[in-house]
Amino acid sequence: MPRGVYALALLGSAFACGPSLTSVHEGTVRFEHCNRLDLDQRVVDGECRQCWQKWLAESTYGQPRDRIDYARRRARALSNGNPARPVLTFDERSSEDRQFYLVVPGPTSVHAPPPPIATVWHGADAGAPEKAAGDLPPSSSCAEACRTTWGACNKACSSGKAASNCSKCGTDYSTCMKSCFD
Repeated sequence: MPRGVYALALLGSAFACGPSLTSVHEGTVRFEHCNRLDLDQRVVDGECRQCWQKWLAESTYGQPRDRIDYARRRARALSNGNPARPVLTFDERSSEDRQFYLVVPGPTSVHAPPPPIATVWHGADAGAPEKAAGDLPPSSSCAEACRTTWGACNKACSSGKAASNCSKCGTDYSTCMKSCFD
């Protein structure tokens, strides 16, 4: 056979070496079945233990590591005779427990639209601390003096009076501004 056929067969087999969607789905369904048995108080611990052990033996292919670890912990706990079962709580959380950006109550129906993330737009300065009306930025008087000196230097250069000093206007301005913030 030509080399191209071998290369194509090798490439095709490289993409075929993963869990199928069917096996992953079947493992997920069986995991949820064992989880349901765990939550049902009427089911004896022996059934739960057998379910988790069977899941670990047959259905872990393609499952996430956290599920496998959880199933191992549950099977070990049930084998050791630990009667504690997981508990589901459906209590409504207080508004303080919600994430900081959700400032409105959560939806009460699955058909309701999601709540808005941002309820107030602050414009370009969103998140910046509010300033008093008369506040100036730090070192603004020094910066104003540098700006005035630079303007005078450029004015002299544009009129042709001090052509030799024109190259120093930018460096003097930079030095002056750096000294303002040191």
